[in-house]
Amino acid sequence: MDYITDKITYPIYTSKAFDLYFGDMKLGVLDIETTGLSPRHSQFVLGGLLTVENGALQVRQFFAEDLKQEREALQAYLEAIGKADFLLTYNGQKFDLPFIRERTKDAPPKLPFNLDLYLLVKNYSPVRKFLPNLKQKTVENFLGLWDHRKDEISGAESVELYYQYLSQKEPYIKEKILLHNHDDVLQLYRLLAVLEKADLHRALFHMGFPVKSDGTGALIVEKIGFSGNQLIISGRQLKGACDYKCFEWGEIPCSADFSRQKSIFSVSVPLIKHSGLILVDLAALKMDLSVFEKYPGCQEGFLILEQQGEKHYLEINHFVKVFLERMLNQWIIRP
Repeated sequence: MDYITDKITYPIYTSKAFDLYFGDMKLGVLDIETTGLSPRHSQFVLGGLLTVENGALQVRQFFAEDLKQEREALQAYLEAIGKADFLLTYNGQKFDLPFIRERTKDAPPKLPFNLDLYLLVKNYSPVRKFLPNLKQKTVENFLGLWDHRKDEISGAESVELYYQYLSQKEPYIKEKILLHNHDDVLQLYRLLAVLEKADLHRALFHMGFPVKSDGTGALIVEKIGFSGNQLIISGRQLKGACDYKCFEWGEIPCSADFSRQKSIFSVSVPLIKHSGLILVDLAALKMDLSVFEKYPGCQEGFLILEQQGEKHYLEINHFVKVFLERMLNQWIIRP
């Protein structure tokens, strides 16, 4: 296996919306190369991972010099991925991550939350209306990033080149494959700018988002919903999975059920319905009101989550994030 690294000086992406969810988390931009589309009949040959290290971008690549090195390269790649708090992919929900899971099904990894830009642009942005397709390179061109890319091959051509490399072992062939993967992860990082043309809060209400504690706990929120007079939050446990149940904590009226064996969790928070409003009583939950006072719908210790059938996605997500962080940090005691 060959391990390649490259440090790049490039502005670190930041925005108020993005930083609300991910500002304190370690990012991993992921893209893989394979010998085909089917994980049952094809193999992993190259994994690219971009991270932010000390204010600079670093691209790591894990390349299998031959098909026998797949397991070694994939294991090293997964170890690097495991250090990230969330992943950025482009159609990774449908291809990259299922491929990795299938190729490691004998010991399936617990992968971090996946922010799939393809799904976000497709479902929560008007950008899709202006483009002939949503291929990564098409969106790059829409954002004016065409001059940043050096490689000139497609994913299909990368497959053909890898088989050529296996038979010829020519360094220039390998360099073409590595450049294609390198540019894919670097360009994908640059594509974060497309978030400014999307409804990120509505997207993450439906797609989910990660939550982590000051210690070892980490969750992926997968579903948020209203059921009767309850706000129901559910998802998966990642780092620091534990067993925990409560029906009230310190006179705070909520319930929680965490299962270590299934690596899942569910939390229920009481709501108030009044005159077309759905509110959460921040004072009763002993929340820090100063965190939410910037919202127009926060008054006298109450926060409006829905008004006349219209959900306030930002307020809902922010409340869920802060509430779960508090639960991980203060309520759940781990050995």
